[in-house]
Amino acid sequence: MKHYIELCIECQNDEMADIATAFLADFPFESFDSDTHTEHTTLRCYIDQNHWAECRTEALEAIADYGRVVGEEVIKSENWNSRWEAESFHPVTIETATHTVVIRAPHHHVDVDSTTIDIIVSPQMSFGSGHHNTTRLMCRNILSLSKLRTALDVGCGTGVLSLVALKSVAESVDAVDIDPWSTTSAQEAAALNGVESCMNIILGTVEAIEGRSYDLVMANINRNIILADLDRYVAALNPGGHLILSGFLTEDTASIIRATEERGLELVATLEEQNWVSLKLRKN
Repeated sequence: MKHYIELCIECQNDEMADIATAFLADFPFESFDSDTHTEHTTLRCYIDQNHWAECRTEALEAIADYGRVVGEEVIKSENWNSRWEAESFHPVTIETATHTVVIRAPHHHVDVDSTTIDIIVSPQMSFGSGHHNTTRLMCRNILSLSKLRTALDVGCGTGVLSLVALKSVAESVDAVDIDPWSTTSAQEAAALNGVESCMNIILGTVEAIEGRSYDLVMANINRNIILADLDRYVAALNPGGHLILSGFLTEDTASIIRATEERGLELVATLEEQNWVSLKLRKN
């Protein structure tokens, strides 16, 4: 049976919680959630118990200056859905110039019209419920694109970005993740949204798609993985294709832009929200 650790961190404010999240994203955490209170922000982080045993000391040292650990609790996997659904998972609305994206659980009921992109995900223990700033930034950059044929979602989590792309601009998506729990969640989300035939879910790293090419590559991961795998992203892009990145903070933007420019990519747009950044780039 798979068990998780829920790590609760009390931060001075939202900015400190965001910085702590950025540092913890370099470790195998699978989900983050936060609550803003009058005097502090509570950050909740979830990680496989076995992984936590391996990286606990290093992870706590990385965030020591940004928050105080106030709880460390073991959660059985079968308890996760009911807990997440009851305490944390609420519909997310993302407004753009042309569309409204609603990310919701099956039990939520929302009014939709022709401009609404309705995304249904079942609460699961994987990153990608739409609540994080980076997911919203990625969605806005995706919706700024014209129609395209193929897309790649690297580190797909629950598959939210794949679903947004399929329901707006893309004909088909390959969704890749190294975590079996995430790919299972993405498969369930594909079924809930009726896109199983055009959403190919792959368990593995970005190396699993070597030799394939795409009009769009999406990676909402973290700075270190982006820089390590950037050559593969560029190799997978068709000429004129777009690369959309997020998962990093403002202070990391310059180094990532420099690395993309060295590989012949042109910066098209930069979006920022609460110190998180998403870049849209084009392959010339």
